[in-house]
Amino acid sequence: MPRMGGGGDGFPEEKFTVMKRLALFLVAVMACCIGRAGDIPTVYITTADSVAITSRDHWLTGSRLQIVMPDGSVAYDASDVSVRARGNSTFVKPKKPYAIKLGKKFPILGMTANKRWVMLANFMDHSMLRNMLALSIAKQTSLAWTSDSRMVDVVVNGKPMGLYQICEQIKVGRNWVDADLDNGFLIEMDNYPAEKYRFNTAVRKLPVNVKYPEDAVPEEMAEIEEYLNEIEAIIYGGEKQDLSELYEKYIDINTFIDWWIVHELTQNAEPNGPRSCYMYKGRDGLLKAGPVWDFDLAFISVGLDAGGDIRPSRLNRTDVVLLTGDSIYNRNALWYDRLLSDPTFLESLKARWSELEPQFRALADEFDEWRSQIKASAEADEAMWKGQDPARFDTFTTFESSADNLKQTYLYRIDSLNRLIADLK
Repeated sequence: MPRMGGGGDGFPEEKFTVMKRLALFLVAVMACCIGRAGDIPTVYITTADSVAITSRDHWLTGSRLQIVMPDGSVAYDASDVSVRARGNSTFVKPKKPYAIKLGKKFPILGMTANKRWVMLANFMDHSMLRNMLALSIAKQTSLAWTSDSRMVDVVVNGKPMGLYQICEQIKVGRNWVDADLDNGFLIEMDNYPAEKYRFNTAVRKLPVNVKYPEDAVPEEMAEIEEYLNEIEAIIYGGEKQDLSELYEKYIDINTFIDWWIVHELTQNAEPNGPRSCYMYKGRDGLLKAGPVWDFDLAFISVGLDAGGDIRPSRLNRTDVVLLTGDSIYNRNALWYDRLLSDPTFLESLKARWSELEPQFRALADEFDEWRSQIKASAEADEAMWKGQDPARFDTFTTFESSADNLKQTYLYRIDSLNRLIADLK
């Protein structure tokens, strides 16, 4: 009697094997056909029992993640993946961003091998390229690490979700944020609702979330808070206060200059909140600005209200200041109200801008390549989500018009900053 296989379903093992291979072949064929819009990879996320991904707090374990290349080859396939929703303002949008946790480290699409990944929806950006451009700008600077990313189409539980940007997650490590593992830290200054490991600085009342050490004990929290308060005491010790001690013993002036330049060039007002403002204590003992993150609302004119929140520029409110391509966006963000009045900082800033400006201008050519690569996927995304959120900040409602505007805005901003930075006093 032939040995039975396939879970006792009565099929001979040979037939079961053939059927299994056929089933896998059909899955591969479907993976090549469903949700593919253009010449970029497609990421397929399938949760257990096809449960919808709606929570930021609970991981859906036992999910499957497949990555299919444009030529139909499978670049990754694993079923020990966890997934959840993520984001703050972006979480409430119909096209949600996701957090991904692999069962073991993997170099997704050629990026550094890691378990944790972020899927940005870029829902408020019809060009889909603001974050890509901003991260590329940051990579031209002295900031030691900037998240790498790739553009992908995404299908969740068989339903196409559109164009996403898969990014390396901000984390501490030698291949990521190279903080001092023993005496250092990674913090995020962000005014969204309080997390567990959080405090406010003494002078500026900046909301600080401690990201590393993970699960910081009270003594570690107190040490970080005391250190940042020492920095603020020096910065705000008086208008004529000499800040040379600050640059020698406390902060890496070069990173604080480059971080500010990145946010000004991208017209990103988020630091005024503050939101998504990262800093870390490096192995040299100095506090470093970065890495940069969150440029959904960059490269546009915005209204900044009295509380530092960004409003659509079209809204008429007495407490809203309009920021345009001819404005300084972050004159008063974080500690820059004082730093920008310091002659040493200002002189170094102006010299650094002159050094970096040609590199920034050269990125316009790369922009055209990114745009061409994602065109089909971006237009499919546009057809899928158009009109579902009237509060979207991008007043250019098509991919083509928004991409045109982004490039024009970027080149105009370079010219504008040549004047604005030269005039800083």
